[in-house]
Parts: sequence; structure tokens; C-alpha cells
Amino acid sequence: MNMHADFGGRVVLVTGAGRGLGAKIAARFAEHGARVYASDVDPSAPLVMDVADRASIGRAMERIEREAGGLDILVNNAGLLANGPYDATGPEAWDKLVAVNLTGVYNCVQAAVPAMRRRGRGAIVNIASVSYDRGGGAFGNVWYGTTKAGVVAMTKGLGRELGPFGIRVNAIAPAVVATDMVNKLLTDEARQRIVARIPMGRLAAEDDVARTAVYLASDWSDFITGETIAVDGGFLRT
Repeated sequence: MNMHADFGGRVVLVTGAGRGLGAKIAARFAEHGARVYASDVDPSAPLVMDVADRASIGRAMERIEREAGGLDILVNNAGLLANGPYDATGPEAWDKLVAVNLTGVYNCVQAAVPAMRRRGRGAIVNIASVSYDRGGGAFGNVWYGTTKAGVVAMTKGLGRELGPFGIRVNAIAPAVVATDMVNKLLTDEARQRIVARIPMGRLAAEDDVARTAVYLASDWSDFITGETIAVDGGFLRT
């Protein structure tokens, strides 16, 4: 099967796609023939959408329906990072973290699923993190890990509930991804410490995650749902 043919005529929404990992995921889908809507909270984005704002999501979905006839694939990539010790994240930062990382996924799923059900098919890919399994501790902290654990639980349950409607839901749990933002935040010492815990000896590249997202949304994985795939170079096995 030619992977390029899998996405011909299919419509993909990638959240948090203004830069970094989201932009790479959007680009990969476009390369494989999909019509891609790359949304971001940044006002300069082609599709401005705030995953924490249901009205904003509603407007974006209406535009996609009007222009493309509906959505086939949703990639919930938008997210915020929290690191440092537990008391480094105050109540306001916690509320914002949950609003984007967890409620944002809920909001986008609730907005996307009705049209997918009417069409009798769909694929949702959620970007989690290895932090879900360790309660933080790679780079994100305990609160970040908590939100990503919620995404994994949501993925399992939605895979079960939406399967009968032809909608598959899976997640990706990357180790630390070498995005521009992460590269700016990581000291050389912290980078060496993290890499030392990864059997394959490097951070995840954006494309490691992007290619996995393409696979999970493609017909090649059409009997996989409710799963979380670690893209971590073996981190969770150490």
C-alpha cells in the first residue's frame, strides 16, 4: 500500500501547529496528500483557534465544514509544559495547564466527533508524554505528567466508546522532543542527564513523533484503537 494514497481527499486538523512539533506533524500529513488545517492560538496562524475556548473551536469547525465538507482526522497536539518541583506550579499556572492539556483535548473531541459519527469514520491522535507513566520526572513535572495521564485515560475510554462508530482514538507518548522551545530551555547538563536515561542515546526528533501520528491516522493501523505508543527510545523500559 502506498502511504501517500491513504490521505488523498482527507481533511486533518492539527492543533498547536503554529511551530515546532505541531508544524512538523501538519507538514507530514500535507506531504501525504491530506488537506491540512494547522490551528494555533497565535493570531498570525492561518486557522486561529484556542483549544481552551469552546467558542473559538466552534468557529474553526464551522469553517472546516464550510470549506472542506467535514473533518476526518484530529491531532490534539496543543499543550503547555510545566517543569521544576511540585511547588513551582502555582494555582493559576495549574488552571491554565489543565485548560489546555486536558480540557483542550476534551473540547476538541466533543467538537469533532459528531461529524465523524455522521460520516461513519474518523481518527483521533492525542499527543501525550512519557511523563504520564512516571508522574513527571523526564522534563515535565508532576503536574504536567498528571495532565498527560488524563489524556492517556481519555484515549483508552474513547477508543472503546467510539470504536462502534468507526472512529479510532490513539495516543503518542514521546520522551523529551528536541523542539526549538525545549532546546532553549535545556541546559547542557540537563540534556546529558536526560539522554543518559534513554537507551537509544538521543532526544526524540520532531519527525519521530510526526511519522507515528501519520501511521496512527492511516489505514495501516485501522485495527488499532485505545492505545498509547511510546516514542521514547526505550526510556520507559529503564
